[in-house]
Amino acid sequence: MTEEDSQSLENRLVSQAANLFDIHESISRVIEDLSLPFEEVHDAYNITTSDSFEFESMVRLFLYKEVAELSQKQLSERIETWPYLQLRFGFDRPPTQQAISYTIRNRFSAEFRRLLNRVADRIRSAGEQHRVQTHAAHSPNANPSPDEIAESSQPLYQYVDEQAPGVIESMLNDVAPALDTGRSHNVVHEDETVWEHQLLMSLMDTAGTRSAHRSFNKFRENALHHDTHVRAVKKLGTPSGYQYTFDDFPTGSDEKRPVPDWRRVADTVQDQFGDAVDQMLDTVASGEMFSEPVAAAIDVTNVPYHVTPWKGDTDVVSDNEEPIMVHGTPKYPKENYPEMVNGGEEDEAYEYQYATLTIVGRNTPLVIAVEPIRHNSRWERDGESVSWAEVVDRLMAQATELVDIHLVMADRAFDQHGVFHVLDQYYDVDYLIPKKKNSERLRRDAADVRNDPAVTARVEQDAALYLRNSTPYIDPEADETVDENGYSHDVTLMHVPAQRNDWIVRHEDDTGYALFATNRDDVSPLDAEGLVNRYSDRWDIEIEYKMITPLVPSIASTDYRMRFFSFAFSCLLYNLWRLVDHSLKVLATEKFDGYGRGTHEERLDPVLPLADFLASSIVLLFRAGLDPPDVTP
Repeated sequence: MTEEDSQSLENRLVSQAANLFDIHESISRVIEDLSLPFEEVHDAYNITTSDSFEFESMVRLFLYKEVAELSQKQLSERIETWPYLQLRFGFDRPPTQQAISYTIRNRFSAEFRRLLNRVADRIRSAGEQHRVQTHAAHSPNANPSPDEIAESSQPLYQYVDEQAPGVIESMLNDVAPALDTGRSHNVVHEDETVWEHQLLMSLMDTAGTRSAHRSFNKFRENALHHDTHVRAVKKLGTPSGYQYTFDDFPTGSDEKRPVPDWRRVADTVQDQFGDAVDQMLDTVASGEMFSEPVAAAIDVTNVPYHVTPWKGDTDVVSDNEEPIMVHGTPKYPKENYPEMVNGGEEDEAYEYQYATLTIVGRNTPLVIAVEPIRHNSRWERDGESVSWAEVVDRLMAQATELVDIHLVMADRAFDQHGVFHVLDQYYDVDYLIPKKKNSERLRRDAADVRNDPAVTARVEQDAALYLRNSTPYIDPEADETVDENGYSHDVTLMHVPAQRNDWIVRHEDDTGYALFATNRDDVSPLDAEGLVNRYSDRWDIEIEYKMITPLVPSIASTDYRMRFFSFAFSCLLYNLWRLVDHSLKVLATEKFDGYGRGTHEERLDPVLPLADFLASSIVLLFRAGLDPPDVTP
């Protein structure tokens, strides 16, 4: 293996591990799920007997040893004492210290050992960045912690496997009726069949309605046709009793029934999304593992759209077309390009964008509000733009119908006076939002803290927030929540050492600082770091997007009813998984005396992986509909 190949392999393994730390909070689970490229590495011991251990198992064990910084003796004792490690790494019996030592010396080449050592060091660093405990410094005791019980050889996961189908089926039956296409009662295919089809689309990486139909429904008689699915979803996304007007028929459009205004579509889908989430919350709200008021996080994700808004050279048919200059180059926008596609951060990136509000912290993370994002893009001459303040207002309006909220966190894109005013004055909730990196106040305060070694945090209270006539979404003169001279409320600014790169502004001495804004007025310098540490709860939403966006099916239709519903449905799938996992944890708590979350502990690791939930869901949905195989007498 060349040095370049070795470096490439190292980078791929570390990248995998970093992504897995977003899902698992256990180093053994991360190493268990690593995809090891054994086509690129070879066992130096080419004799296999009934007594030899699998090479792959020994590689995973060695990585675990190095990441956890265990001696060979500690490792052999650990894998013998904790049988779950044997199962995760693929052993049928625990290897002895002698077997471990022999493998390292004889089956791992010196080059391969050096590679694994480098990978282990970087995986350990990645775990520490994700706040995952990588050191296994203690042995099992008579009173194991919930995490140890969850990862033991006790039959917890066997119990979960037995209970999961019933819980999943119950959840699907409870939530599905909240989604109503509004079609007549004598249709051939009930709504439940439509949602089966939508689920199939989410299970396939690049599945549109036609692809899902070809892949799965060929096994069924009288299967739902993809056109029927499209019509049903469009019916759901069309406002009840909607009357088309001449404005709905743009010049040059050949659609017989054009798409209603995107805002009306969003309102209609959001109403049904909210009903479904309400059903879900009933499942968890009464339990001890869920408490209100909740902390919430707001963020934005995107779904790529791979069609350019610009005409090709051969498509420009008139000299009268007015170009738009892009980096000094004249470009001509297409007519009837989807209005909800926004320009990404890069020039050639185009995407549908959505904002979500998610319950975070100790509670089960659930997406409880979704909102489309509409921005005027460079190819639009007079396109509509919706301010972040309005987006936050609409998210909060949806969410507060379902739960009580006491704290809202968002990233620095929401560092705007209008957003602060909406949260403080319209909803009376606390907020915690980092200031933008180009903040003059941030640079000034950073210098003060850096030059005074006795200061670790600086808090400025009673910083008056004033709104101007130019503040998006808020009319200071007409809004009754705005006081004289545009005064909104007092803001507390907290300048603290940064814990994450996306918070910070770095200086020449490489010291990181962050400035956060909150409307709480009781924060002292001693309290500041503790409050800011709560911002790490917002990481739930980053993990959430990594799970939701792969569930959004790739569809060709630009009909916004299809687009927005597909995203909302994917959020519901994510919520269903979280709820099923929550319910299984409740059952496990009742079944196993030692299992459960302590008073000061964070959430327990999932007991049902997302992939298992999706696979089980599809089996349950098809169980009644699959036709039996032909039987030969």
